[in-house]
This record gives sequence, structure tokens and C-alpha cells, in this order.
Amino acid sequence: MLRIRAIASHVPDTTPFRAVQAQEKNIGYGHLLYKSAVFSMPRGKGRINAEEERRLLPTASIALPVAPPLQSCADLALEAVTRLRQQVPAETLAQVTHIVVTNSALNQRINESVAGRIQHALGLPNALPFAIGQSGTAGVFNALTMIEALVSLGGKVLLVASDKWLYPFFRAWGDLVVYGDGAAAILLDGDAQTTPGWGAIRASAVHYGAAIDNPWGLTPAALAERLHPMAVNAAQTAIERSGLKASDIDWVLPAGFSDSFTLGVSRELGIAQERHFELGARAHHSSAAPLLSLMRLRATLPQGKTATALLWDAALCGTAGAIVAEIQAGA
Repeated sequence: MLRIRAIASHVPDTTPFRAVQAQEKNIGYGHLLYKSAVFSMPRGKGRINAEEERRLLPTASIALPVAPPLQSCADLALEAVTRLRQQVPAETLAQVTHIVVTNSALNQRINESVAGRIQHALGLPNALPFAIGQSGTAGVFNALTMIEALVSLGGKVLLVASDKWLYPFFRAWGDLVVYGDGAAAILLDGDAQTTPGWGAIRASAVHYGAAIDNPWGLTPAALAERLHPMAVNAAQTAIERSGLKASDIDWVLPAGFSDSFTLGVSRELGIAQERHFELGARAHHSSAAPLLSLMRLRATLPQGKTATALLWDAALCGTAGAIVAEIQAGA
């Protein structure tokens, strides 16, 4: 069991969005212009064509958090860490043994530089910084499998999830999901005596399905069909590992997919619609989504109340993850 010491976030202002691709072009991604970078671009090319736009364009605009130009993924991450520092005593942060960064970027050097920048900003030369990539938006779930091992050995871990989408990558996949920018940071340890706190992560799970190497070639409906069993599998496994039953879940907080998709997963799990914490069109907060969901849930809890929550996500690469957490109301 992982104890949650604190969570903080930085989410950019929202803007009406109805498009497929991210709009900002960044010179820092100039390497994508070379033929050798074809593998890292959607479909191996830049601008979408008319057929792709018709197939993947959402039916309505959505209020989407979009980082302003020149604010990088690393900047977002550091903003979230700065807000975490305001919650946690300096002597507690000084005990951090590992800094783990996760995002959806394919460029591992970018990921590692974010972890190093956070280490420098916190002044923690003895903490080990590293990055977990290639997980799509399921990076937090993937990281938790490693963090559990680190904490079992006495580690105190700062996990930071951050994403900023740039052209030519896709934000929208029809009405199934639209990805926004943002970052969140969570401090985890195994100290059962820690008070006050946010609660605990009882269990987590990751399911590796068949790789989806061409999600841009599928319709949103076909993509949902591929992702559904992965999400169900991850959620079921997390519930089983927690020692609980589906009936013990107070709230379901899936990532920002369409209601038809998230409710379909809950039906298979035997969880009623009334236990969905949020419904309606909303943005998917990318890698930071599960941590932001925990923050929103805690903000609504009456004083003295504890809620058991199921969180899950299904990444378009073919990976799904889930968490069962117990969240305590703030003082």
C-alpha cells in the first residue's frame, strides 16, 4: 500500500477546441522534419488530410486546457512541483529518494531532462531522477508498479506526470477522447503512521494488450472496441488486488472518455452509473489525469469522510491501467 502525502497540479486555462491535431508548432521539434523521424510521427507524416479530419473531428467543441506557446512540458511539470512544495514541509521533501517523471512523449531525452530539472529545482542531489515513457497516457499506472518496489525498500518517491501536445500529434479522436495539457505531482511513501495525509493507493494494475500501432487509421468506434477489454481487465485486476469487491467502490473516476465508453466498462464491472463521479463531455488530462481526478474527488468530500475510488485509463498504444485508492477529506 502506498501512502499519499500530497498531490498538486498545474492545469492551463481552457479554450474552446474543435480540431484533430494540436495547433502549436515548436522549433524544438524540428527533428521531426527529417526522414529518419518518420516512425515517431502520426502515420509518418504531418498535416492530416480531409478524410482523416472527417473521421476524427469531434461533433462539438470542448473546453480544453491548452498550454500557451513557449510553455514547455517541463515548465508545466515544474509548476506542479512548485505547488506541491507549498503543501509539504521542506524537511519532508528533503527525504525524497527518487524522482519519477512520466509523459506521453516519444523522445526519451526530453523525459529524462524533465526529471533532472525537477531534481535541480528541489536541490536534491542524492535523489535518483528517471523517466518512464512509451506508455501513452498510462504512464502513472506503469510507474506505480516500480514505485511499489521502491517504497517497499524504504523509498520516498515524487511522481510527476506532465504533457503538452504539439503539432503534428493528434489531440482528438472523434467524440471518444480529446487530450489536453497539464501536469500533476504526487508524493508517495510507505509510512503508515504519517498524518495528516491524503489517504492511500490500495492497489494498482497495468494490462498490456496487443499493440495498436495505427490508431489514426481506425474509426473512434473501432478504437473503443479495441480499448474496452483492456480497460475492463486492468480495472478488475486492481479491484482484486485491493482485496475489495466492485460493490465496495464509492466512486468511479475514469479518464476523460465519452460516457458511452466509460459506462460500458462500468457495466461489465458491475458498477452502477450513479457511482460515476463525473459524466458529460470533458477533456482527458493526459498523463496527469488520475492525479487530477483524485484532487477533484478530495475537494468534494465532507470533513471526516473517506471514499474508495476506482480510477482507470486506456492508452491508445494498447495499454490500460487502474488504481483503487482511499481518499480522505482535507482538514
